[in-house]
Amino acid sequence: MTDSESDSMLEQLEDACLPSDMDDVSDGSGGWFMVKEMDSLDLNDKMSDWDYCSDGSDSIGQGMQSLRLDDVVEIDHPERLIHQMLNHAAQFTRRIRQPRCTCIEEVVREHVLPLLPAKSLCRFRAVCKGWNQWISSPFLAHKQTMRFQHISGFFCQKPGYDCYFIPLDPETQGMPDPYLTFMPSHVNIRSICSGLLCVQGVDDAYYICNPVTKKWKMLPNPRLYHGPGTAVSLTFEPSTYNFSNNFELVCAVPVTDSGFVEFEIFSSRSRSWRTSVDMCLELANATFVGDGYYWDGSVYWVVEYGVILVFNVRIEHYSIMQLPVGCSTNGTLTEMHGELCYMVALGEGSDLAIHIYGGMNMSLRRRICIPWACSGIPRQVRLMGCVDGDILPVCLGNVVISHCISTEETRMLGVDRMLGGCTMMRYLPYVNSLVHVNEELSEPGDDLESMES
Repeated sequence: MTDSESDSMLEQLEDACLPSDMDDVSDGSGGWFMVKEMDSLDLNDKMSDWDYCSDGSDSIGQGMQSLRLDDVVEIDHPERLIHQMLNHAAQFTRRIRQPRCTCIEEVVREHVLPLLPAKSLCRFRAVCKGWNQWISSPFLAHKQTMRFQHISGFFCQKPGYDCYFIPLDPETQGMPDPYLTFMPSHVNIRSICSGLLCVQGVDDAYYICNPVTKKWKMLPNPRLYHGPGTAVSLTFEPSTYNFSNNFELVCAVPVTDSGFVEFEIFSSRSRSWRTSVDMCLELANATFVGDGYYWDGSVYWVVEYGVILVFNVRIEHYSIMQLPVGCSTNGTLTEMHGELCYMVALGEGSDLAIHIYGGMNMSLRRRICIPWACSGIPRQVRLMGCVDGDILPVCLGNVVISHCISTEETRMLGVDRMLGGCTMMRYLPYVNSLVHVNEELSEPGDDLESMES
């Protein structure tokens, strides 16, 4: 073969090895490069991010071990070589092409829908058959339980009356049955945690329910006697590995005859009650102010002695915290910016002052003044908790207002006509979630039709 014939054949080979669809590849930006000549294919410089063969040869990945620079040294059969190099070039082009673009519908289904409240999800079931199946599936319910943790409203109850739900946004965070009429009997709300609600029936039986899906489960009778002074707290932490939505109900049970407090715990894993070895001996004849508040693995109960009884659920050990000096026990435990806080409302003339204490020593963190909130006829002031660390709902008599800490903006949420001047009203913040009560029940989509209206 003459030199001119060899040069001509190599030019044809270079043209064959560079398909036309590589012209769209950028020149170095974004990690891409254009191969102009076979001699410029330096694997050590250009392909440092690729996987090399185990034998150390200059090849691109294990699937292309035959594409080596040594192949162009000896050319005995140019037609066969050109055919082989065309196949290798086609494989190489397929490997460097960008992956298929993800459809926007798939992005919305996988990453947006789990961030929405349950009522909005129920409306989106009408989009198409595929969305209806996905929203009704337990996988979406599990993802939404983990990712949606915003407070949607408050369950309220006056002693002797049925409970009801006050949504912060009725359009997107409503409830199919705000009075819990799906329960087998009249119930009293006790504790709420991440979408699950603990109620107690007239027969003193405990129930765990999800007001959104209207599913409930009655717990077996405890071993100890849970009298009127028993304080409870529901503990539930949504996580990737908690697909069965296991929960625990922690009860602080004052033993009247002995003068100490025992802790009895129901676990959904074992479906049974157990009594903790650790018991509180310092709070003889303790009187709890309401039920407990669960945060960061521990339950906190306010005691009339001016202290907070703390029970660590993970190690089942109790401790005692002091309330801020001079504070009354009618405050509210809540979480703000990743810290446990205790809020107390004080009337200062026509203004309302909210003192926020935090930390293990319960030192004063912030003082918020709402001008003219207490003007006119003196009314009962009750703090309802904290919404997303920035919104403070406050009940002034039967008027519910919200104060934004960051913008200092105050607006009226509505009038609670059921309150009627009651000072024993109970408010529990609720997260609008699709969490399953237990895995043996039907899927949540079966009972969400009523929320679409």
